[in-house]
Amino acid sequence: MSEFVTIFRGSVNAWECDIMGHFNIQFYAAKISEGLGHLLQEFGLSAVSLKNQKIFSRYQGEMHAGDILEVRAAVLTVGDCSIDILAEVINTATHQLSASFEMHCLAMDAAGQRPVPWPDGVRENLASSIIEPPAQIRPPTAGRALPGVSGPRADTFVSSRGTIDAWDCDGRGEMCLRQYYAIASDGIGPTRHRMGITRDLARTRHWGGVALEYAVAFLAPIQSGDIYSLRTGLLDLADKTFRVGHRLHNDTSGEVAATFDIVACMFDLQARRTMTIPDEIRTKAQTMMIDWPSES
Repeated sequence: MSEFVTIFRGSVNAWECDIMGHFNIQFYAAKISEGLGHLLQEFGLSAVSLKNQKIFSRYQGEMHAGDILEVRAAVLTVGDCSIDILAEVINTATHQLSASFEMHCLAMDAAGQRPVPWPDGVRENLASSIIEPPAQIRPPTAGRALPGVSGPRADTFVSSRGTIDAWDCDGRGEMCLRQYYAIASDGIGPTRHRMGITRDLARTRHWGGVALEYAVAFLAPIQSGDIYSLRTGLLDLADKTFRVGHRLHNDTSGEVAATFDIVACMFDLQARRTMTIPDEIRTKAQTMMIDWPSES
């Protein structure tokens, strides 16, 4: 088997769309997470669970309420107890790629407590199924080196804070993949507000926003009942895009649970296309630049 496996089919619900009118990133992650069990079953790995280490995702086409979608996945590389998976979210009606997730995962025992080597013959089976990654329309930005430091550095600010509930977690009691993206997405609104993109200004000028890339590193567990804070700043500014750095703090354990390096852009909601960052917004954004990774 040297091809993609369809691991999920469904549709975009109205409640899965955000104020921009398109499918929110947390639900891309939810559909992929929901389907991964089918990929494991395809390879006879129902007794193995996967633990995310790093994920790089791209968002290349809008999806809206009522759109039909499917998720397909394939193997990119295999290690002794690790696997790199490419998952693609496809608009079934148009056959267009909407988003892709490159996932580096560890194979864990059934309890999810420790990494385990692939069972006999499984690694060879997985290796025989490796595909060549499809060509990308542009090189990645998120997760790459930042431009040299210039000008004063700002402190991070708390863009999101709360408690992890039981329904935010998977069967092991750890926060599910969707919720990582939900928290990161929730932190973008306050970030935009600090940049001067207020609700009233966005409404009158028809300004929206779009995520283009997410590079996520999963560093320490965060579980049901844990309290968290998301500390945020800007990493870089370009003509049309801005780069956001989030650090997700588990305030119960004192550990950093995850980091997010996000490339986003301003979006003309009438023309449905990216737009140049206005000077008034750029001036405020330049005061929000932080060192990365932030120690605060």
